[in-house]
Amino acid sequence: MKKLVLTALMFAAVCTSTFAHDDLYFNNLAASDLKVKTLNGLKFRVTATNLLDQSVIAIKDKQGNTLYKESVAQFAFAKVFNLTSLPDGEYSFELSTGDQVYKEPFKISTEVTRVASPKK
Repeated sequence: MKKLVLTALMFAAVCTSTFAHDDLYFNNLAASDLKVKTLNGLKFRVTATNLLDQSVIAIKDKQGNTLYKESVAQFAFAKVFNLTSLPDGEYSFELSTGDQVYKEPFKISTEVTRVASPKK
């Protein structure tokens, strides 16, 4: 009887330690996170976390043409982009990491505001 209880306890300990390692493994497989924040003018702050080796950040136009491309070899990425030289149109920031592609579309448009003011 003692052997049976001891065997059951050993089996439970092995199972518990195996499942604990599996949880740690799956926690490391978190999805990447791409965030784009608009700053003053046509500046954008782009951040990404949980990146895999050989990740790539790119700016593409509506037709899919790559306007900018940078390899990222770190776990996280942060950069401010000044896009004042781009003409009006639809674009996207694209993050490729592993077999996943994350897109954040944005639009650049020129707006003219008419204002009436009293003449002095």
